[in-house]
Amino acid sequence: MCCRCCGETQRKSWVFGIGSVFAILGILLVVLWPNLADKLVENGLKLEPGTDTYDSWLEAPIPIYLKFYMFNWTNPEDIRNPNIKPHFNEMGPYVFLEKHKKENYTFYPNATVAYYERRTWFFDEERSNGSLTDMITAAHVITATVADEMRHQRKFVKKIINFMLNTEGGKLYTTKSAIEWIFHGYQDDLTDFLNLFNTSKIDIPYTRFGWLADRNGSLEYDGLFTIHTGTDDISNLGRLTHWNGKPETGFYEMPCGIVNGTTGDLFPPKMNSQDEVTIFATDACRFMNLRPEGKLEMHGLTATRWVGTEETLDAGENYPNQKCFCDPRLDECPKTGVVECKTCRDKAPIYSSFPHFYLADKSYLNAVDGLEPDKAQHEFVMAVEPVTGVPVQVHGRIQINMMIEPDDDYDIYRGVPKVLMPMFWFDQYAELSPELASKARLAINLGDYGLYFGIACIVFGSAFLVTGIVLTVTKRWVRRQDDEDMLTGKEPEPTTMAT
Repeated sequence: MCCRCCGETQRKSWVFGIGSVFAILGILLVVLWPNLADKLVENGLKLEPGTDTYDSWLEAPIPIYLKFYMFNWTNPEDIRNPNIKPHFNEMGPYVFLEKHKKENYTFYPNATVAYYERRTWFFDEERSNGSLTDMITAAHVITATVADEMRHQRKFVKKIINFMLNTEGGKLYTTKSAIEWIFHGYQDDLTDFLNLFNTSKIDIPYTRFGWLADRNGSLEYDGLFTIHTGTDDISNLGRLTHWNGKPETGFYEMPCGIVNGTTGDLFPPKMNSQDEVTIFATDACRFMNLRPEGKLEMHGLTATRWVGTEETLDAGENYPNQKCFCDPRLDECPKTGVVECKTCRDKAPIYSSFPHFYLADKSYLNAVDGLEPDKAQHEFVMAVEPVTGVPVQVHGRIQINMMIEPDDDYDIYRGVPKVLMPMFWFDQYAELSPELASKARLAINLGDYGLYFGIACIVFGSAFLVTGIVLTVTKRWVRRQDDEDMLTGKEPEPTTMAT
């Protein structure tokens, strides 16, 4: 369209029309876009088919690594020498690529979903320090379990148990390869005898012992999880409601036995960076509270770091509200930084802590040699971008220990000190990819993008409106002949006076 051919009314319509449209569009964007953007982001974060969250939840889109560190007991023959502490060499890490896949999932009308998670591990030789054939000496778990289970039996019964341990393969320690300790499990004479003996008094629910035996590729080992999908209330996204169909674990007294927190792969958006975060650790059969501490910058995102503290693994010594994590049947509760896990670990005298007894009572560290706790290497960390709830970096670090105690009724444990023996620790590590980080940045800035575009529309529309007003006031909507001559440089024609 040629504006030179337009009349004054047409020009006014175009200028004021365009200005009004952009100004109104800009105002609407500024006023309405923030809530609309929040709604769009929330809809994308809900756990339902068709969303990015759903696809990422079904199968982890980023590599997860399990770093396994074993403690080699170098001087077991000196255990009865009061002047020599048990000494340990840390071996590893033996690194495994970990694949997560949700299966047998069922969505319910109450905005929850129940599912099993199949975890599969593949050895990563390049990332590992050592070979799976490395030989490692550690306390004999089956013997310790039997002795602990029968510790308070009558003398006559304990004499029978002592005879059995001495003749059927009971040992203070054993040496096996790393792969046997971790995944394959190893054949054990005492285990074979107990399975053959088949008594309910001593229940050994496996034929080969390994810390993760029968777990690689298993569908049901970790149990049945039920979590909120966030479709009714986004603030509930990822919150665990049941484990194995129950709201309680059955391993600790209430409220410590409650199924609480998240599984660590889903968090709701708009997290309060001042609040604690609760995760549920199946390896410890309990929830763990993490405290916010500092920030982490990665791939253009600013994540809040939630870390394990002195309170996380306290059993009531310093934090009375966690007294229920101590089994009342124990002779004494563990000191701070160590939590008893017997009922969770097939009644073996197993205790969990942070690696190298980081943040634990100094008595545990002072009883052994070879461990050096370090915050940077042994801290439990979960860094989450709080606006979207996207985990940016995870270092899930836990150590498994076993208690050995003196007992004069058992030849194997006569004269030994009471020591919490470090067995192994692991670091479950994952880091957000740059591609997923870019999606998170888009979600974070979506509201700002709309706001900036709205402001630009207002400015653009206002320029048109101001121009129209100025032209109206100066009455210059239609260019006069004098203006034409001035622009072209043409001399005005002389006016001829009539006579």
